[in-house]
Amino acid sequence: MEHPISFYLPLALTVVGTLLYHLAQKTMPPRVSPFGLLAWAFAIALTLCLLLLLLTEHTSLPLRQDFNWSNLALGVSVVMIEAGYLVAYRLAWKLNRAALTSNVAVAILLIPLGTMLFQEHVSLRMIAGAVLCISGLILLVR
Repeated sequence: MEHPISFYLPLALTVVGTLLYHLAQKTMPPRVSPFGLLAWAFAIALTLCLLLLLLTEHTSLPLRQDFNWSNLALGVSVVMIEAGYLVAYRLAWKLNRAALTSNVAVAILLIPLGTMLFQEHVSLRMIAGAVLCISGLILLVR
């Protein structure tokens, strides 16, 4: 099945963003509180998000009526992810291992979650890929 290039642009954005993210996390000043650094990062992210919201929605900020449990869960998870990587890098995890280990583990765990929560189909090819990922994860952490 052929997809237009616009189909792949969001993933390209996440790849470039993730590369920048890990390089920034790895080079954070080691003597500064992780939560102070994260507070600054979140303040910048909040400013950027509000600016993009205003530029793309052309309306007033519709923040309160759209708030639900998933907003809270996303906020908590973002802090967990950010703090986890920042502390991992400070504990001398290598740039090329921390993200790969975490992302492979998440990808494997999302397979059953997607099936149970969203009735997503799991193919034999996906199971084979997960087995290869698990094998790679074992080789990575040894």
